Amino acid sequence: MQKTKLHSILYYVLVLTTSFCWAQNSAPILTATGNQAYCPLSQINIVTYFNIFDADDTEIEALFVQISTGYVQGEDSLTLTGVHPNIITTWNASEGKLTLRGNSSATASYIDLIAVIKEVVFMSTSTNPLDKSFSITIGDVNFLPSTGHYYEYVPNIGITWTEAQVAAEALEYFGLKGYLATITSPEEAQLSGEQAAGAGWIGGSDAETEGVWKWVTGPEAGIVFWNGLSNGSTPNYANWNIGEPNQSGNEDYAHVTAPGIGIPGSWNDLSNTGASFGDYQPKGYIVEYGSPSEPSLDISASTSIYTARIADSKGDSRCGDGTVTIEAIPTTGATVFWYDSATAGNQLDFGNFFTTPTINATTTYYAYASINGCFEGARTAVTATVKVIPTILSVDDEMVCESGSGVLKATASAGTINWYDSLIGGSLLFPGNDFATPSLSNTTTYYVDATFDGCTTLSRTPVTLTVQKTPLPSANPLQTFCDIQNATISDLLVTGDNIQWYRTSTGGTPLNSTETLINNTTYYATQTVNNCESVLRLPISVEVYETAVVLPSADIPVLIVCDTNADGDDTNGFSTFDLTSNETTLLNGKNASDFSFNYFIDSAYSNPILTPSNFTNSIAVGQTVYIRIENNINNSCFTDTSFEIIVNELPIISNSIIFKNCDEDGAADGFTDFNLNEVNSIITSNNTSGLTITYYLSMIDANTPKNQIAPIFNNQTANTVYTRVENSAGCYRVSTINLQVSTTSFPQGYLQELEECDDDDIIDGLRAFDLSQVSTLFLNQFPLGQNLSVHYFENLNDAQLEQNEIPQPENYVNKTPFSQILYVRVESDDNGACFGIGPHLLLTVHPRPEFEVDNSEIYCLDNKPIALTTFNPNGNYNYEWKNANGDIVSNFSFAEVISGGSYTVVATSSFSCESFPITFSVVESSIAEIDLDDITIIELSDNNSITINNDNNNLGIGDYEFSLNEINGPYRDQPSFDRVGAGAHTIYVRDKNGCGIQSLEVFILGFPKFFTPNGDGSNDVWKIKGLGLDFSNASTVSVYDRFGKLIKQINAKNGAWNGRFNGELLPVSDYWFIAELVDITTGNIKTFRGHFSLIR
Repeated sequence: MQKTKLHSILYYVLVLTTSFCWAQNSAPILTATGNQAYCPLSQINIVTYFNIFDADDTEIEALFVQISTGYVQGEDSLTLTGVHPNIITTWNASEGKLTLRGNSSATASYIDLIAVIKEVVFMSTSTNPLDKSFSITIGDVNFLPSTGHYYEYVPNIGITWTEAQVAAEALEYFGLKGYLATITSPEEAQLSGEQAAGAGWIGGSDAETEGVWKWVTGPEAGIVFWNGLSNGSTPNYANWNIGEPNQSGNEDYAHVTAPGIGIPGSWNDLSNTGASFGDYQPKGYIVEYGSPSEPSLDISASTSIYTARIADSKGDSRCGDGTVTIEAIPTTGATVFWYDSATAGNQLDFGNFFTTPTINATTTYYAYASINGCFEGARTAVTATVKVIPTILSVDDEMVCESGSGVLKATASAGTINWYDSLIGGSLLFPGNDFATPSLSNTTTYYVDATFDGCTTLSRTPVTLTVQKTPLPSANPLQTFCDIQNATISDLLVTGDNIQWYRTSTGGTPLNSTETLINNTTYYATQTVNNCESVLRLPISVEVYETAVVLPSADIPVLIVCDTNADGDDTNGFSTFDLTSNETTLLNGKNASDFSFNYFIDSAYSNPILTPSNFTNSIAVGQTVYIRIENNINNSCFTDTSFEIIVNELPIISNSIIFKNCDEDGAADGFTDFNLNEVNSIITSNNTSGLTITYYLSMIDANTPKNQIAPIFNNQTANTVYTRVENSAGCYRVSTINLQVSTTSFPQGYLQELEECDDDDIIDGLRAFDLSQVSTLFLNQFPLGQNLSVHYFENLNDAQLEQNEIPQPENYVNKTPFSQILYVRVESDDNGACFGIGPHLLLTVHPRPEFEVDNSEIYCLDNKPIALTTFNPNGNYNYEWKNANGDIVSNFSFAEVISGGSYTVVATSSFSCESFPITFSVVESSIAEIDLDDITIIELSDNNSITINNDNNNLGIGDYEFSLNEINGPYRDQPSFDRVGAGAHTIYVRDKNGCGIQSLEVFILGFPKFFTPNGDGSNDVWKIKGLGLDFSNASTVSVYDRFGKLIKQINAKNGAWNGRFNGELLPVSDYWFIAELVDITTGNIKTFRGHFSLIR
């Protein structure tokens, strides 16, 4: 593809030569200036001046701008700013190249390109961009300003190295001979490799001597650039990929590695043919143009930018807090500014030197090289080092008993420790961490400091050797304990440090602190201070007293009684206890004469119980009683324990109840069987858990208890029964049950009916009923004098179980559309178990009348009546039609009307149920009335148009749509048409309501912009179009060539020109006309001028 572009340039030169009688065409000369300072993250014009000089031409196919050195893909870009309608741009990110081409033709004018280059800007998203150079060239080959050479990638899949060498040397670029590229610098490697349009062969080889890589093409032929394999070296420059060259199979030729393999743009070695496919198959070759023996070309120009930066910097250091002076040297022309952070932060100072404020830790400051007021970009870190003054981290004093020598220790944060005999000055005794003192009989203090990295601790730290002499400890010589304490050596109370106990006043071994104390025994104590034990021992006498052993709580009986009426209330949870009944158990085998008992109601043992043998609990239901058992000889030896007392509650029951039943055994004698178990939950308020319930014929039998009866009991034996309710604690009460019998019945086959119309908002057969209006009718079916009530249910099961009763009978909506049976339950309010049930209430809902209609009609203003009709009724109905004023216009199923408006119809059934009112909308409309006064025409323009004026409904009252030239449409709502061709046209206006179509013929006057007299039957002549009846046959058109010569005069209404003059076809060109059109009414002449093109 690159060769095609080069050939297009050569073709362009040949075209110029042909146009100018084979004269030599000179190449354009490009001149550009610009070596500018760039402010990071900003845009900058790539040139300060640019010009193209060409003695032969004023335009060219394209211009190419490339970042030829320093390009970083993904960060750098070139963009055209401003408005340049004649130029289009293409950015190639891989090559770093911006292409500028003409917008509408194959070439772009030099004037446009000069203006464009001046508005091409560079931008980098890096805060520390590399210096860049830009090349501007007329060919799509890469130009490198540092070498003055041109580089071109030529794609050719599978080409061998030797074929590529021949092909490259056969190419020329504006007179410069081509050769396989020889790469001698990083800039050249990037432009010909990473920024090239593809990867391919270059001019390096070790075919002559294995391992000695030379350039074998171009002016660098014979120069060695690499010795060895991948671990070799270069005497100048090489750009091998990782692990290359590797001589993997007679690989003697250099090749730019395929993209995505290792380092972008780097090299690998291949055989002359390379691989047959994949990344190591040759895809083309890199051609370089230019050598010292060839003249330089001016078809390229270059500029550059640079970024001010810190060229060198120097930090400094100090010991401890203080100021530090640091330095930064910028590139030429820049000023150094100092900051406290790498980005943003505060500006501290400017200039090459900066003295910090007082700092107490190593601090990094940031220098920025600014030029032309730029403050964007990376800053350079410069460090002010604060050396830490070493500190003494720890010292270890030492101690000796009586007298002796010790080893004093010290550690420092860093450096060497020094030992002195005084706080200030004095003699250095020893350098090191551990210092062995001479033998001492008195406590002595030494002093240490540390030195590190030239910094010494600010003060010395004392370290002491202590000479310890330990006295006897102090204590009460007689100490007593209780046996329950299980006192040990550790329980003896002595004042002193590190107490040791012995059984003898001298000698022996120390006792274990866990050893149990023995009654009437003497123990001896010493103290140790600073690891020095006292020489003498202190004697201590010990006595141990007996205590009662406390039983586990589970082994102490709980005292339990039932609540009684002794205090007048058998429900308050208070009763009387003999607490002493547990004393033998509490002694647990001890002698009762050796101990005393004290009772308390609190765990703090502060509220004693004065009469424990007749104690009434102070907390309802029960409480904990606390007991202290004391040794009669030493009351400080005691044990504490507790046990529970509980007052069990009596069952909570009803003292007496009435148990009602229905006489349903078939004999209406007032006697029936009762299941006494049914009242258990009533007597106990639904709390039978844990209770035993039995039945008796007398109160005495129930209290004893004796003579229990069965729970199935007939009131013929007795009408009163006594129930004993006993809980799990054996506490009980007795309740009296009075038995009562009731009789009820319901008439057979009785039915009441409620009828209503379905007159709500929905025709669904559902209607609200007031059921209570028939309740009296139901009660009238039963004898008077009974306390009865009526209840309504939707099904038999609910009525039997008394569930889901209709909660609001005054406003009940039937669930089954149009007809529903309800179950009625009439029961005694004295004995709800006796009731009568039956399907005795029928609810009937009569439906609304229903029919179908077409709710809207159109009335065209032609005085013909239209019929509004109902159809598909669901029954035989009476109808009533009314207009918007409420006047009745018909009593039939239809109505005829002769005006627009709203009409309403209502149907009534034989049950007097009315339909929903249905409203008909009758809309008036008419066919349009249109003439030329309603039309606005714009003609003889680039956009001829027709507009129909329908403001204020001047076309009529209808809703209209419009079509041009097509009576069958398509139609549009918008009353205008643009882009209308010259000639006769018909406007169609159609009423959307179906009242008709109106039409009007109009004419558009126009002059064609071109014609093609090539005999193909299309556009072969030029003539005026759309000239209507407003102009006479005296109207003429005169045609002139571009030099003003009259070529043809024709009749404006029917004349035409065929592109000939004196019988000969005229050349392709622009031609001018003057049309003089004579108004047929006034004789006034309208003159029109213009031009058109003759095209073949």
